Amino acid sequence: MTGSTRSSHGGAIALAAGGTGGHLFPAEALARELMARGHAVVIHTERRGAAYTAALEGIEHVVLPARSLAGGIGGKLQAAAVIGRATLQARRDLARRRARLMVGFGGYPSFAPALAARSLGLPLLLHEQATRLSMANRQLLRLAAGVATSFPQVAGLETFDPARVFHTGNPVRRSILEARADYPPFGPDQPLRLLVVGGSQSAAVFGRVVPPALLALDESLRRRLQVSLQYKGDDAGQIAASLAEAGISAQVQPFFEDMGARLADAHLLIARAGATTAADLLVVGRPAIFVPIPHGGSREEQRRNADTLADAGVGWCRPEPALTPESLAALLRELFASPTMLPDAARAAAALGRPQAASLLADAVERMLPGGG
Repeated sequence: MTGSTRSSHGGAIALAAGGTGGHLFPAEALARELMARGHAVVIHTERRGAAYTAALEGIEHVVLPARSLAGGIGGKLQAAAVIGRATLQARRDLARRRARLMVGFGGYPSFAPALAARSLGLPLLLHEQATRLSMANRQLLRLAAGVATSFPQVAGLETFDPARVFHTGNPVRRSILEARADYPPFGPDQPLRLLVVGGSQSAAVFGRVVPPALLALDESLRRRLQVSLQYKGDDAGQIAASLAEAGISAQVQPFFEDMGARLADAHLLIARAGATTAADLLVVGRPAIFVPIPHGGSREEQRRNADTLADAGVGWCRPEPALTPESLAALLRELFASPTMLPDAARAAAALGRPQAASLLADAVERMLPGGG
């Protein structure tokens, strides 16, 4: 545990978040908003979430054991035992802090703290980042006193009392809020800044497809390109060298600490369609080519996110199985040749952004506190 926060409101407000940035960053944003309002806050997460040390700096947090329910009967039994231990640890921590409410941000590590909170009779507010309820939130919905959503319509809430649904948006980090800026000048003689990010898990496909697509562009386009490519592969140095040899200014790194600044400078993103990525680019107002993750538990969620944003004019959805260097190069030529397509998509993105999401979510939390905060 780190950090220390005095409260002028009594016991703590607890937040539970999975171990990915997509779950932890919104929790961080809400935590800092609540702390600024004088509330004591604690985040319950697992070891992966605790690795985001910068996000958790100055925030009380507890690292709990966690295990996915994926696998056969043996795996599920082992997961149940881990969840049981985590629930007991979370319950003890919540009781010690005299917690008043739990906010769950999804991910299987959020399940045990939510169960612990309900066992103590605490209200449970779920926050859903995507356009469809996550597996954890679906399982916890019957225990929830309220649900906050990032999008106006969220699949899975059809039978939930609409009076207990709050459309707050998805809270983003302060560095993203501070990056809000007008869309960069876009003209035939100006640089073209391309930001390629694969989320907290990175995306090997971007290392395979994006570099050859860029190399296939005409020299006049290559000379204007300034590329930031998030990539963790062993051949990152070789990719950077090949792009430089073709006249493309490129930085190839496993992670960008200054994501806000790069997002503000970008004319276009190539990205997964995770909820946090979507919230970030909407708040800053930047268009994107979305490549939803093609497998795993996030597949349906990301596909729905990408389709929703593409239908809103924010960008273009390209399923990974159909993403080839040739198809991507053709789309980039079309976008870079048009004086209106990218700026129009940027305006559509900015229109959907909710920079006040953390404040709206904190308002919802305070309304649900016993005694009204």
